[in-house]
Amino acid sequence: MTDPEWAFVELQLPPRKRLGCPPKTDRREVVNALLYMATTGCQWRMLPKDFPPRSTVQDYFYSWARSGVLDQINHVLVMAAR
Repeated sequence: MTDPEWAFVELQLPPRKRLGCPPKTDRREVVNALLYMATTGCQWRMLPKDFPPRSTVQDYFYSWARSGVLDQINHVLVMAAR
């Protein structure tokens, strides 16, 4: 994901929680992993080691899907493409 693409997507992500330990995972790498999976159609267990652990990517994916963040990102990207 390029820097301008990331700047656009990052605005749609929910803010990080202020309480507790700071997260060790870069959300940009999580989005890159999700894009890789969507492009290649690979399974969770086949996610390359270059990305964060599959359980972390899976947790972010399900959290964002439940809260509607992924739908919002999709809508904004479709409107920008028009």
